Parts: sequence; structure tokens; C-alpha cells
Amino acid sequence: MLMKGARVSLLEGEKHRKTLLDRGILDINYKIAYDGDFIILPLKEEISGYEIIDYDFTPLEKRKKSLREMLSKKIPESYLLKLRAFDVIGNIALIHLTDELIPYQSLIGEAFLELNPFIKAVFRKEVIEGAYRIPKLELIAGENITETIHREFGVRILLDISKVYFSPRLSEERKRISSLVKKNEIVLDMFCGVGPFSLMISKKSEAKKIYAIDINETAIFYLKRNVALNKTYNIFPIHGDSRKEIKDIENPDRIIMNLPHSSFDFLPDVFSTYASSIVHFYSVSENIDFVMDKIIENSKKHDKKVEFIFERTVKSYSPNTDIYCVDFYFS
Repeated sequence: MLMKGARVSLLEGEKHRKTLLDRGILDINYKIAYDGDFIILPLKEEISGYEIIDYDFTPLEKRKKSLREMLSKKIPESYLLKLRAFDVIGNIALIHLTDELIPYQSLIGEAFLELNPFIKAVFRKEVIEGAYRIPKLELIAGENITETIHREFGVRILLDISKVYFSPRLSEERKRISSLVKKNEIVLDMFCGVGPFSLMISKKSEAKKIYAIDINETAIFYLKRNVALNKTYNIFPIHGDSRKEIKDIENPDRIIMNLPHSSFDFLPDVFSTYASSIVHFYSVSENIDFVMDKIIENSKKHDKKVEFIFERTVKSYSPNTDIYCVDFYFS
């Protein structure tokens, strides 16, 4: 838009910007322009003492409203306070809604699409069901698509959200684990899903082999496609029950046990199968001390010594429980 601007030295630009801002003359709805050793400050009106020129300034993008702001006149405020964060997987958004918000789900979904043009579908997510940890989904806005490519830290993850489990909230955790893997290590990913841990490790480390097991055949199907997509050919996908499959796998240097509700069910098999390893163990619990005590209890039953390396709270799971990760070495 062609309007008046004050042309000032670049070196004194910040001083003049503050002066004009304090006097209420700087137009903050437009971007400051740069012209070699000078800057041009957008003005609401002309002012003496400055070189004034006509300039076609670029408008600043207005701040987008938040989801709650968009819905504030359509949904009771007490209900909106219960609106939880979305999970975005590729170009698909998933949200859990309380009972009070379900009647407004279409409004919420459409508002989310308006705020996020790159999102093509919004699903309401209910509880994760069965051994495959697959959420029950209902389309509330957008296209009825369930297959997407999710990207994190240079890794592309192809998946179908209606057929496999995947949590985008563990991206930092996957990055952390991959940074720990040393050259030529053998890694075992016992509950790999579509392979987010395995893919990250393969792309970000120099692991020798990564054995990736999952009981969900569809997850392994997508893992194989992801191996080709990312050219991560040191990953060996295995469909089956980890309890049985690990019996035929060489002793790994590192084991990932990311099955928070059931990891303890598989720990005896790990202790009885392997002589030693580093384990990244995930569990849902009210406190981390309980998790560590139970690991020690299991290790003693199998005459294993445990050395704890690191522990952290990964994320909140419910008002009274969290998902914890405990890194330990056993021998």
C-alpha cells in the first residue's frame, strides 16, 4: 500500500523507531522496509524533522485468533475450558472431547480447519482399544482421509491413523534416544509400530542393525514402506509377538520397550533371553519410584544386576498418572 514513510539511517533506525512509536506515529500494521544503508518507517501521518517519502509498505499478517477465541460466542466458556490440545499427524488432526463438547464437535472441527489450512481432516479420538493400541475415530470436519505422511526431524513416517498406533508427542524422546546410539550398535525395538523410533535411530545414528518387532501386521506393512521411503535399510521389520521373536535375535546393545501399559509383562522375557543390554523402559504409573522398584524386583528374580542411567517424565497420561521413561543397564 502506497503511504508515507520516514527514511532514516540504518544505524539510528532503532532509536527513531522507538521515538515514533512513543509518539503514536509509527504504523505497526506494516513492515519496516530496508533500502541499503537506510530503513523506511511506516507512518500514520507526516512528521517534521524527517525525510518523508512515499512507499509501498507490506502489511503485517494479523495474528490469527485462537480456537477458543473463534468459538467463544458459540460454545459456553465453561465447556471451552475443557477443550484439550490436538495431536497433529501429517495433515490430520486428532482431538479428544469431553461429553459436554461432543454436541459442538462439528463447530470445533470447522474452526480448526479455518485456523490451519494445511490440515485436511479433523477426527474425534476416543480411547485406545486392544493390543494394537488403535484409537476409535469419528470424522468431525474435512475430508475422510486416514493415510498421511508425518514428518519429524527429517524422517518421513507413512501411516494410516485408523489402523495403527502413533504418537507425535514422543518426537523429542525419539530424538533423544537416537542421539545415544553409538556406532555399530545392535538395537532392538520391541514394540515398533510403524517404526518412528527405528527410523529416527537409523537416520540419526550409525547403528549396525535395528530389529523392529510388532504384533500388528499392518504396522509392519507400513514400516516396510517407511524403510523404502527413508532408505533406512539397516532396519529389519519382524511381524510377531516380541516374547517369541526375541528368542531368535542376537543379544542387542540397546532395547526400546515403548509399551507403557504392558512393558512389565515383557521384562521377564528380556531378562531371561539376554545376558546384558541398555534398556529404555516406558511405563504408566503414579510415580517413577514405583517403576524403578518394580524393575529391580523383576531383575532379582532373574539374577540380573541393574544400574539406572537416567529417568524422566515423558508426558502426562491422566490427572494422577504419567508416562515415565527409565533408562537402565542390566547384566
